[in-house]
Amino acid sequence: MTASIPLATGPRAAARTLQTPDTSAPPEPALAWAVGTLMATTPAPAREAERILSVAAAQAGLPETVLAAAMREASRGAPVPAAAERSLRQAVRAARTSTAAPVCGRPVLPLRADAEKALGRFFEARLRLTAAPADPGARRAFEDSVFVLCVLMGRPSAAEALHEALQYTEG
Repeated sequence: MTASIPLATGPRAAARTLQTPDTSAPPEPALAWAVGTLMATTPAPAREAERILSVAAAQAGLPETVLAAAMREASRGAPVPAAAERSLRQAVRAARTSTAAPVCGRPVLPLRADAEKALGRFFEARLRLTAAPADPGARRAFEDSVFVLCVLMGRPSAAEALHEALQYTEG
């Protein structure tokens, strides 16, 4: 038996529903999966991934649990309403672009070996999180690796820190 989760309201809502298996499990696994997936793909720490999910759900006019379930079903090949997908893409794009103030003066950079080691840990944690998005240990390892990169490179966001570390170790 399947349960229908309405993805819109109004006269056309019946035509656009997401079919999910009817289980007695609460929607938390879908939320954990969605947050883990956003953490791995953005990249972002858990709080930022939760914020991205909240912003995208608000823009699409959906509850977070419904958007998370739609994300999980989309990974299995089910169609997702265009408005939900568009709002999620916009929220991720906004999270990736940073409006941080430029660093004044010459920054103190870590040893190149330390930056390479931190990058290695980051990529290992990212692979682990991608393989098991709902695993709390994988989330913790990923968040720790992102934090270390941010501190080492002196950047406020994960995307900036990763970019800076890659540029620093390659050059």
